[in-house]
Amino acid sequence: MNNKMDRLLYDLCVDWGFCLPPQAQEAIVEKVDWNADEFACKVLEAEGMNPEYEKRWRKLIGQKFKERFA
Repeated sequence: MNNKMDRLLYDLCVDWGFCLPPQAQEAIVEKVDWNADEFACKVLEAEGMNPEYEKRWRKLIGQKFKERFA
Protein backbone atom coordinates (compact mmCIF):
# COMPACT_ATOMS: atom_id res chain seq x y z
CA MET A 1 0.00 0.00 0.00
CA ASN A 2 2.91 2.37 0.66
CA ASN A 3 3.88 2.70 -3.00
CA LYS A 4 0.27 3.24 -4.04
CA MET A 5 -0.17 5.80 -1.25
CA ASP A 6 3.03 7.63 -2.24
CA ARG A 7 1.76 7.75 -5.81
CA LEU A 8 -1.63 9.05 -4.72
CA LEU A 9 -0.02 11.82 -2.66
CA TYR A 10 2.21 12.69 -5.61
CA ASP A 11 -0.80 12.87 -7.92
CA LEU A 12 -2.73 15.07 -5.47
CA CYS A 13 0.23 17.45 -5.46
CA VAL A 14 0.69 17.56 -9.23
CA ASP A 15 -2.98 17.52 -10.22
CA TRP A 16 -4.56 19.71 -7.55
CA GLY A 17 -1.73 21.44 -5.66
CA PHE A 18 -2.08 19.50 -2.40
CA CYS A 19 1.68 19.24 -1.80
CA LEU A 20 1.99 18.11 1.79
CA PRO A 21 5.04 18.70 3.96
CA PRO A 22 7.27 15.62 4.34
CA GLN A 23 6.24 14.90 7.94
CA ALA A 24 2.55 14.92 6.98
CA GLN A 25 3.25 12.61 4.05
CA GLU A 26 5.15 10.20 6.31
CA ALA A 27 2.29 10.10 8.83
CA ILE A 28 -0.20 9.34 6.08
CA VAL A 29 1.95 6.64 4.46
CA GLU A 30 2.67 4.95 7.80
CA LYS A 31 -1.00 4.48 8.66
CA VAL A 32 -2.45 1.39 6.98
CA ASP A 33 -6.17 1.46 7.78
CA TRP A 34 -7.48 4.61 6.09
CA ASN A 35 -10.97 5.02 4.76
CA ALA A 36 -11.65 7.56 2.03
CA ASP A 37 -13.16 10.25 4.25
CA GLU A 38 -10.45 10.01 6.93
CA PHE A 39 -7.79 10.26 4.27
CA ALA A 40 -9.41 13.29 2.65
CA CYS A 41 -9.75 15.03 6.01
CA LYS A 42 -6.11 14.36 6.88
CA VAL A 43 -4.91 15.77 3.54
CA LEU A 44 -7.01 18.90 3.97
CA GLU A 45 -5.85 19.39 7.57
CA ALA A 46 -2.22 19.01 6.49
CA GLU A 47 -2.87 21.82 4.00
CA GLY A 48 -4.22 24.00 6.80
CA MET A 49 -7.80 23.69 5.62
CA ASN A 50 -10.89 22.82 7.63
CA PRO A 51 -12.46 19.66 6.15
CA GLU A 52 -15.88 20.69 7.44
CA TYR A 53 -15.85 23.72 5.14
CA GLU A 54 -14.13 22.06 2.19
CA LYS A 55 -16.86 19.61 1.23
CA ARG A 56 -16.08 19.70 -2.49
CA TRP A 57 -12.37 18.95 -1.99
CA ARG A 58 -13.19 16.37 0.66
CA LYS A 59 -15.43 14.54 -1.82
CA LEU A 60 -12.94 14.78 -4.71
CA ILE A 61 -9.98 13.59 -2.65
CA GLY A 62 -12.09 10.80 -1.18
CA GLN A 63 -13.13 9.69 -4.67
CA LYS A 64 -9.50 9.65 -5.83
CA PHE A 65 -8.65 7.49 -2.78
CA LYS A 66 -11.48 5.07 -3.59
CA GLU A 67 -10.30 4.77 -7.19
CA ARG A 68 -6.90 3.59 -5.95
CA PHE A 69 -7.86 1.46 -2.96
CA ALA A 70 -11.44 0.23 -3.44
